[in-house]
Amino acid sequence: MKKIILSGFIALTLLFSATSCNSDDDNDNDHESIISAKDLPQPATTFVTSYFPTATYKLIKKQNIPDSDGSVYDVLLSNNFEIDFDVNGNWVDIDGNDQAIPVELIPEKINTYVKENYPSQSVTGIDNEKTHIEIELSNNLELVFDLEGNFIRIDK
Repeated sequence: MKKIILSGFIALTLLFSATSCNSDDDNDNDHESIISAKDLPQPATTFVTSYFPTATYKLIKKQNIPDSDGSVYDVLLSNNFEIDFDVNGNWVDIDGNDQAIPVELIPEKINTYVKENYPSQSVTGIDNEKTHIEIELSNNLELVFDLEGNFIRIDK
C-alpha cells in the first residue's frame, strides 16, 4: 500500500513540475512582439539603410522588457545580418553570421588592432556593451576591448 501511495505522490509531483515549466514557457512569448519596419525608431531605420542599403527586413521583434545589454529591437535582415537596437534606435549588437561587419562600424583603434594582430581575419560580430566592446573574428575568436578601444583580453 505504501508503494502505491508513494508512486502516486511521485507521479503528481512530476505532473505539477511539468505543468509549471510549460506555463513559464508560455509567458516568454508575452515579452516580445513582431513589428513592422515603420515601428522602428528613426535612427535604427537610418542605420539599416546607410550600412545595408540592399538588404530588406526579414523579421523585426520588439521586446517589452529590455535585455541586460539594453536591446529592445531585434532585427533580422535578408542578408542574414542580425542587429539589436536599444529603445532609442542605437545599435547594441551586430551579428554578421560569418560575414564581415562593415569596417565603418568598427572603432578605428579596434580595427587597427585586428589588422595588426589577426591580418587574415575579419570582424563578424560586435557587441557594444555598457562597460566594454566585444568582437568576434571570422575564426570564432572573441576579443574584449575597453570603451576607448584598448585591448583587454581574449574572451573564453
